[in-house]
Amino acid sequence: MKHSVDGLQATYHLCMGSGKLREKVVDQELVRSLVTVAESGLAFIKRQAKDLPKDSTDWTFVFRDHYEALRALIAAYLLLDGMESDNHQCQNAYLCSKHPELDLDWVFLETVRLRRNAVNYRGLLLTYQDWKGFALGFDLHISALRASLKAA
Repeated sequence: MKHSVDGLQATYHLCMGSGKLREKVVDQELVRSLVTVAESGLAFIKRQAKDLPKDSTDWTFVFRDHYEALRALIAAYLLLDGMESDNHQCQNAYLCSKHPELDLDWVFLETVRLRRNAVNYRGLLLTYQDWKGFALGFDLHISALRASLKAA
């Protein structure tokens, strides 16, 4: 399982060249649906997290649900651009390459993607401290995407 972050431009070019990033007709209803699912998921996990003890490994799921909400917002943004990809790394590369005005951090996006993969595919459990190390980054990225999607 991979643990290091690849270069942004090399990843973007690989994704474009391999067909992992594809053009798609803009589907406003799907964009709205993805945003609604992301917002509902964030509201749900916020309610659940306030009662979690700090010594619980259930912070793993707070992390994972934030990742899934972020991923849904990224997918919605790509759809507005008339693009799609089933590959999270390619979605991240597209957004960071084509929309520098969003000021998204490639290293953060890739770090949380790799950590989420470790949770899902290697059974990694996260602590409260692990979560706190990612919380601000999630807030910043989710806020940037929310604002941009709302303006669109």
